Amino acid sequence: MKAIFKNNVLFLFPYLIYIVFGAFLLAMNTKVELHLTFNSFHSPFFDTFFHYITYLGDGVMALLTVIILLTIKYRYALIAGLSNIIASLITLFLKFTLYPDAVRPKKFFENIQSIYLVPGIDNHLYNSFPSGHSTTAFSLYFALALFVDNGILKSLLFIVALLTGYSRIYLSQHFFEDVYTGSLIGLCITIIVYYFIQKSNKSWMDKSIITSFKS
Repeated sequence: MKAIFKNNVLFLFPYLIYIVFGAFLLAMNTKVELHLTFNSFHSPFFDTFFHYITYLGDGVMALLTVIILLTIKYRYALIAGLSNIIASLITLFLKFTLYPDAVRPKKFFENIQSIYLVPGIDNHLYNSFPSGHSTTAFSLYFALALFVDNGILKSLLFIVALLTGYSRIYLSQHFFEDVYTGSLIGLCITIIVYYFIQKSNKSWMDKSIITSFKS
């Protein structure tokens, strides 16, 4: 487990800063105050930018990535796939069982005050906590960071996960606490899955669809 943290410090250290700073923000502000602060910063460029960035955290992106990983190494595909499935199931359980009444920003603010909503976005109203896109993003891009050796790529993958999570706030699909919790679920589950699958010495895991056909 120590090796995971040592070899991925360029993803995990900035994530730790995010977690600590995020905890401070949540402790010092209500979710209403936080969202109104985030919502006050917008521009036509970022409307378009985050409109598309948010797709990096959906299930289709995760599925496509797993399919590509199958051509590289079954072990990678298994880690990324299982991590996303387990993390997503936990998030769905929380959404629909423990927090079914958690409404999203558009619904929450409708009788309080107007907020900026990005044109062309279909804002959801219910099942806000936690954020599924953030769960997927931090699970998927941390898994990819685990597979690469290049430190710059690890840092870039963290930035992609962070921007994907922030896109959910920018688009007023979620509150900060939803994104914060989703990121924790995604990253923690990926660490656990990676740890146990890496311990397996099954030879087939280090093959791929391509090498399987060749043999």
